Amino acid sequence: MEKATVFKSNRSQVSSPTFQSCGFPEDVKQVDVVGESWDSWFDGLGVTADFLIERDQLPVQEREGF
Repeated sequence: MEKATVFKSNRSQVSSPTFQSCGFPEDVKQVDVVGESWDSWFDGLGVTADFLIERDQLPVQEREGF
């Protein structure tokens, strides 16, 4: 698992370039990079082919154009 360290430099949070687009709360000092955890979950043995086939979903909303 990738890890990144978050630190302050001149009152700004700094991390590796991968994480600079994220803003972290003041008390966050280290983060774990999760990456593609959902992909590995869906690829795992616990998910069957019929997972969520029959789910309740609202109909598509018709919206006015801009």
